[in-house]
Amino acid sequence: KERVRDWMTLATAAFKQQTDELRQRTDQLTQKTSTKFFQLGSQLNRVTGYEQIEALKQRVVEQETRIKASRKAAREAKTAYDDAVLQRSLSQREVNELLQRKSSWTDADVSAFTSLVRSDHQLEQHEVATKAKVAENEDALDREFGELMRAILARYHEEQVWSDKIRSASTYGSMMVLGVNVVVFILAIMVVEPWKRRRLAQTFEKKVEEMAAETKALVESGSAKLDERLMKQEKLILEIVERAAYDAR
Repeated sequence: KERVRDWMTLATAAFKQQTDELRQRTDQLTQKTSTKFFQLGSQLNRVTGYEQIEALKQRVVEQETRIKASRKAAREAKTAYDDAVLQRSLSQREVNELLQRKSSWTDADVSAFTSLVRSDHQLEQHEVATKAKVAENEDALDREFGELMRAILARYHEEQVWSDKIRSASTYGSMMVLGVNVVVFILAIMVVEPWKRRRLAQTFEKKVEEMAAETKALVESGSAKLDERLMKQEKLILEIVERAAYDAR
């Protein structure tokens, strides 16, 4: 029992080791195969020009990201400009309210008016600055959108060129296959068919010869048997004649 147990333990360990080695080899083979397919795909893209299309796709994606950033900046600038306009409007309203009761100003009203005028000047400058920022961001957004359109058109053009190349290659490949089929058909007519006819004729002649030989053998066998029977009958007749002659004496 101990020997059987030891043998089972060794067998299990050996099986596990072989399984681990097989798994490692399978993983290595899978990794190598994936690497080869990736390299083959990269070379195929480079040869067919699809690598340039991939670069243009990446350019379109990057341009879309830039447009999102420009659009966000334009919205923020527009919000800042709206806030500046609102603040200046409120300031001008306060100034107008003070001007409406200018005849009854107090020292506090004069001080408030002076402060409001100074603040309105600053708000005006801020409004002008935010308005310029809005225009700047809108121009940047237009430029980025134009770049996106150019990138999309370039990608579309390259995809059309690549598609035409593949279509031309497919047409040439189809013509080559058609040419090979025509050559095979001609060879079949000129070479294979005569060869098949010769083989068929040879097979037929051989079969006829075999049948003739079999027929000849059967005829010869039957003739031999017939001769043997005739000889036996002739011998029997002679014996009968001799016996009759003997009895007549």
